[in-house]
Parts: sequence; structure tokens; C-alpha cells
Amino acid sequence: MKYYLLYIRVMVLTISLFLCVSCVSDVDFDQTQDIVLSPTVDASLIFFTLDTSDFESVDTQEAVVTVRDTTRLEFLDDDFIRENLREVTLDFQVDNTFGQSLVNRAAFLNGDGEEQFVVIFEIISSTDGSVQRTEFTQVLSEEDIQAISNANQLANEVILTTNGASINGELTLQSKAIYALEFSDL
Repeated sequence: MKYYLLYIRVMVLTISLFLCVSCVSDVDFDQTQDIVLSPTVDASLIFFTLDTSDFESVDTQEAVVTVRDTTRLEFLDDDFIRENLREVTLDFQVDNTFGQSLVNRAAFLNGDGEEQFVVIFEIISSTDGSVQRTEFTQVLSEEDIQAISNANQLANEVILTTNGASINGELTLQSKAIYALEFSDL
């Protein structure tokens, strides 16, 4: 029993000695000023589906038809987001079965309805009624970011050229903005 108590004392003393002598690096709390957080945020912009019924009253002889929808952009209203916004990527995905030529035009508008920035791209038409997917991505420059930060609405137009053929099909558009933010003054 004496040997057992002596053994325990020696072990406690040895462990205590190791704890007192072990390496510990200094912690510099001033390094917190060097912390930079860089989150990315996906925000849905617009999504909709158009079908033949959206074009029922159209004369198919060489007409150009525009379907327009305007959406309010609430996420650009915050000054904190505007100050910390570093990059914006706009992603559009369109599934189309219309055989006509189509163009998508997305205009970012300010409070007075004036265009601040416009994105235009062609949508692949379907020759046989099968789904054709168009994917379009645009990374905005600093100047473009400044322009959309003044916008509070997004007006999206799908422009269809009838080419004399009957209008039949369906189009589904989905879009999102990917925001890269940077927070350094925490």
C-alpha cells in the first residue's frame, strides 16, 4: 500500500512538472484586427414560366413580342451590404421548348425607373419541341456593381420573334445573384 501511494505521488508530481514546463505560445489579441470574413451569398432574383397561353393574342406574321415582369430588389437597400460588396455574379438558366428566336433582357432600374445596368443574352430555340437549356453567367466589374447598387428594381423581358410559325412551347427562367462580401472592420 505504501508503494502504491508513493507511485501515485510520483505520477502526480511528474504530470504537474510536465504541465508547468510544457510549451505555450503567446497569444496576440491584436491579431483580431487582421481577421477578414469573406462570405458568399446566393440570392434568388427572378423565376417564371411562360407557355403558349402567354402569346395567344399575337399575330404570328413577323411580330416581335415582349413579355415583361418587374421585381423589387430589397437586398440592395442595405448600406452595410453596399459598403462590403466586393463581387457580384449573375447566373441565368433557361429551359425552352419554343421554336422561335428568343432574347432575354434584364434591366436594373433605380427609383425613377431609369436603367442602371442591362444584361442581354440569346436563348437557344428548340427545333423539335425538346427542352433546350441556356445558361448565362456574367461577373460584374466594380463599375457595374456601383450601378446595380443604385438599383431597386429588376425589369426582365423575354423578347420573341415569331418568324411566321405558330407559337407553341414553354419557357422556364431561373436566376440568382451570387454576392461576395468582405467584412474586415469587426
